[in-house]
Amino acid sequence: MICLPTMKHRCKSQALEVAALACGILMTGFSAPARADEGPVPAEAKEREAIVIGTDLYPAISRQTNQQRFDRSSNLLVNTIGARTGLFGAASREGETWANRYVPGTDLSGIVQLYSLSTTGNYGAFFGARSSDNRSARAENVIGSINLVVADSDRPHLHWAQYSEGYVPRGKTAFRLLINDENSIQNEGNPAPFADPYNFNPQQLLNNLRVDCGIGMGEPQSCTNPISILNNGASYRLGILFGDKSIEVVDGAADAVALPAQYALSWYGAPGRPSWRVFSTARRAGAGKLIMADDAVLIEVGPAGGTPALKVERDAISAPATIASGGPPSISGSCAVGDRRGGQAAGSFAMARDCAAGTVMIGFSAEAPNGWACFASSLTRSEGILRETAYDRKSATFAVSNMRQSDSVVFSCNGF
Repeated sequence: MICLPTMKHRCKSQALEVAALACGILMTGFSAPARADEGPVPAEAKEREAIVIGTDLYPAISRQTNQQRFDRSSNLLVNTIGARTGLFGAASREGETWANRYVPGTDLSGIVQLYSLSTTGNYGAFFGARSSDNRSARAENVIGSINLVVADSDRPHLHWAQYSEGYVPRGKTAFRLLINDENSIQNEGNPAPFADPYNFNPQQLLNNLRVDCGIGMGEPQSCTNPISILNNGASYRLGILFGDKSIEVVDGAADAVALPAQYALSWYGAPGRPSWRVFSTARRAGAGKLIMADDAVLIEVGPAGGTPALKVERDAISAPATIASGGPPSISGSCAVGDRRGGQAAGSFAMARDCAAGTVMIGFSAEAPNGWACFASSLTRSEGILRETAYDRKSATFAVSNMRQSDSVVFSCNGF
C-alpha cells in the first residue's frame, strides 16, 4: 500500500490497522460521494474511508518515562476534525512529554482528551472569535473560549472549571516574569464609559474581568465568595496591587475600590462575625472624606473646601467643636458629690454636702501620656472655688473651698 499526504484509501477494517501502523495519523469516517452526480453510495460499498498522513505513528517507547510519543513530521491543515482524543505538538528538546512531570497523569490515555505542547517554547494553544465573522442579524454572544465543569456526580469529586499553574524549578532564576493569567484590553475606539456600583453595565462597557453568582436564568442559590487569596504552602509578599496611574484620578483621588452604601471592609479575629468593620451608610453625594496626607489626617464632613471636622497633626489636634464621649468619670475625695452628668473628659456634678475646705479627685478611664489639665467652675455661687492642684496620667485633683450642698459644678479636662 502506498501512503501519500493527500491520498485517500478505501480499505477494509483489517487493512486500516495496517495503514495506521505503517503510515502515521489515521482519520476514518463513512465515505460519501465526491460530487452530486455520482449518485448514492451502494450498500455494499459503504465502507470506511481512511486519510493517512505522515509516517511512523508509533515511535519507540521512551525508556525514561515509558510514555508513547507521536509523529513530529506530520502536518495536517483541515477545517474540521472530530476525534475522541487529540494530541497536538510534541515534546521539547529532551524528547519527553514533560508536562506529566508537573501535572502527573496528563499524558496517560483516557485521562486528558486534548493534549497540546508547544514545540517552540512560545504559544501552546490559541482560541479566538471575531464578531465580524458572525453574520447574524441580531445581537449574539461572541466568546473566544469556554471552560465548563458540571458537578453532577454522586461522588465527592473536586471541581475546577479552569486551573492554571505556573512553576519555577529549583535553582532556575533567569526568568524575568511569570504571570499565571494576564487579561488585557486594547481600546482604539472611544474613551471608555464610567461605571459605578449602581451602573455597572453602561453602553460600550470595557471590563477586563467579571465574576458573578448565577448565570441570569433558572433559580440560583447563593455562592460563598468570588475571590480567595490563600496560603497553600507559601505566602504572598502583598495582597492586591494597584500600579501607579493605573486608575484615573477624579476629584483629587482614584477610586481603586468602589463600594455601594453599607458595604464594609471587615476584619475577623476568629471564625464567625467580624471584629472590626469600616463602612459607610451615606447615600448623599459629597457626604465626606477621610484624607491621609504626609503630615496630617483630616476628616471632612460635607462638601469639600470647608473647615475639617477633625484634623490630626504631629503637634496638634483641631476641630470646630469637641464633644466629650463615654460615661462620666469617677469622682472621689473629701468633698462628697453626686448627680454626675456628661462624658469622660467634660461634664458636671453637684455637691452632695457643704464643703468649706477639701478635695475632689476626677479619675479617667483613659491614660494620658503625661497627665490631665482640668478647669472647673461653680455655676451657682461665685464664692465657691475649685482649683487644680495635682495631676497624674489617670487623674486630676482639685482643692475645694466654700462650696455648699447642691452647688452645681462644670468641668473640662484635656489629656497631654
